[in-house]
Amino acid sequence: MPEAEKVDIPEERQREILAIEAKLGANHFEVLGVPAGASKEDVRDAFHALSRRFHPDRFHGKELGSFRARIDTIFKRLVEANNVLTDPDKRQAYLDANPFVRAAIRAATGSTPAHQPEAPRSAEDDARDAERRARLSRHPYLARSSKVFEQLHKARAHIAKGEFSHAFTMLNLAAQIDPQNAEVKALLPEVRKKAELLRSETDYKRALTALEQGNDDLALQALRAAVNASASNAQAALKAAQLLEQRGGDVKEISSFAQKAVDAAPTNVEARVLLGRMLEQGGMKALAKKHFEEAARLGPDHPEVKKHVKKRWPF
Repeated sequence: MPEAEKVDIPEERQREILAIEAKLGANHFEVLGVPAGASKEDVRDAFHALSRRFHPDRFHGKELGSFRARIDTIFKRLVEANNVLTDPDKRQAYLDANPFVRAAIRAATGSTPAHQPEAPRSAEDDARDAERRARLSRHPYLARSSKVFEQLHKARAHIAKGEFSHAFTMLNLAAQIDPQNAEVKALLPEVRKKAELLRSETDYKRALTALEQGNDDLALQALRAAVNASASNAQAALKAAQLLEQRGGDVKEISSFAQKAVDAAPTNVEARVLLGRMLEQGGMKALAKKHFEEAARLGPDHPEVKKHVKKRWPF
């Protein structure tokens, strides 16, 4: 649960939302919390119970932050699972396309789900099914591999839509199941970075909107969240430092944001000058001079350089 995020949802409810979000990559039965092979009626009852808790309309008018996207995604996933499992043709197509789900139903019920009634089974058929179930139970790797494959499939779908936060959740679950999976190990850091940057950009836009509305407190909160989400967001770090300076904030905190802005964008003259001013105020004149000199080298005609650098360091 994001530590700095303030939303109009009780903590217990937040944990419930995060818990169900974490299992969205599971099969349709598991998403709805019903046994594999559950009847259409049981599926519908489960969907109605969950939709009453997760319908976006239940949260109308509340400050939801990042939970708004989570709730929307959860509800859409519940609708998808219900639509497939309560429609005989869609259900059959789903089972045909997901043999591991069919195997889970066999393991749970001892029967094979089918669209049409099966031919009468012989004792030999039953024995073969029993042997398959026993073999699966002796090979947990098969079940683990199927879960990893399912999470990867969901992750790739989210990546294709630019939904990197959800993709990261799926990949993280896959990594917990099989930490050595090569594809998961390759995708996880890349998707994590994109998810962090996307969240940071969202918070930065929220900060700009708050500034336009004259709400500096909310803007500063959003800027802090943006920088915490991704230290590479130089714009957010610089804007946070500038806003804090305007409000007479703590020099150390301003210096910290300015330093992050410089680290993320070393050629940003304004960030260099601001960091130099803060270091100078903090008594670190030698280090401040280095940043002023670099600012002058990068942008000798920049207004900030002319205004602040030339007065202090006549080099």
